[in-house]
Amino acid sequence: MADLFLILLLFLLIPAWAYPEEAADLHTQEEWPQETLPEGIDPLDEFIHGHYALRSIEPAFKGYSFLKREENVIPASDSLLAPFLQKLMELRSGLREQVSIFQFGGSHIKPGWFAGAAEKAFNQWLAEAAESGNSPTLKFHYKGINGASFRNLLNKQEIFNLCRDLKPDLIVIAMGTNDAQGTFSASRFRTALGSFMAKLDKYSGDSLILFILPPDSYKKGVPNADVAKVGAEITAYANEHGHVCWDLQQVMGGPGSIRQWRAGGIAQKDMVHFSAPGYRLQGQLFFEAIMRAYKRFAENYP
Repeated sequence: MADLFLILLLFLLIPAWAYPEEAADLHTQEEWPQETLPEGIDPLDEFIHGHYALRSIEPAFKGYSFLKREENVIPASDSLLAPFLQKLMELRSGLREQVSIFQFGGSHIKPGWFAGAAEKAFNQWLAEAAESGNSPTLKFHYKGINGASFRNLLNKQEIFNLCRDLKPDLIVIAMGTNDAQGTFSASRFRTALGSFMAKLDKYSGDSLILFILPPDSYKKGVPNADVAKVGAEITAYANEHGHVCWDLQQVMGGPGSIRQWRAGGIAQKDMVHFSAPGYRLQGQLFFEAIMRAYKRFAENYP
């Protein structure tokens, strides 16, 4: 019995280096990558909340069968929009208190109906996190100027100062309608866009930039074919410089779809501007596009 006891004692005292395979297994388990995720972030939970956010916004689109919601996505969002989506995830997880968006453009933006609807949807999504003891908020700043275009807004210093002073996490540029309403020249527009963005780069800091391509409209009583041309020029610029685009014309139903918006009472008689419910619908569609990107981001995180 004494010999058996001595053998067991010696076995227990053998150091771990004498069992290289077992020691390696233990070492690996101690370094399993739980620590690679920031504290407080649960990607599965964020994926689920993204899913329910999309379900919650669904009633807003009832009765608008002309919308092309299958196209309501932001291309390359997994890579180009990732820093903003990361901030949203940190916001909902209690790792930051606020995320901000600054949107500017023409008369479409001036009343604030788009911004108000989007901000409301974001903060309803954040409400559950607030109930758990956090107080996350998303602030949607906006500035709309009648007749704004990339050419005439170049000398509107207030816009550039706001980009600098607000330090938004995302700058949303919603222009192009007025550029498409006059006599359109691709070369002139390209020059105006490049000049405007070169100046904006000096004021935008680390803010990500998202272009909203111009919505569908009429010009001189017929569908405005220059809307798509403006959108193509903006998209080409964005692709070259690492920015993202949201194609509002396609999402709202494609070329000529403003007739259906007018028939539904959500666009005005001029077939260029929208009613208050129409602008709110655009803000809700924008929220849906961001949430679809967020859900994909959470699914593939980190």
